[in-house]
Amino acid sequence: MTHDRLLQTFLDEIHDADEAAFYQAAHSFLNLWDYEYGHAANMPNEMNQYIGQLAYDSELVEE
Repeated sequence: MTHDRLLQTFLDEIHDADEAAFYQAAHSFLNLWDYEYGHAANMPNEMNQYIGQLAYDSELVEE
């Protein structure tokens, strides 16, 4: 899956999502990103507004 496609899929999934669906989509995104691209620290900056804290809490990024 390409970088842009993964981002767009996540944004599509969270559009009008309730809290539970958002967290499920965010965890799926983080797992796929980590698998495809190595580490969540390499995640685009625009994604931090959506899942930055979740990535940190999941220990996929370092301080």
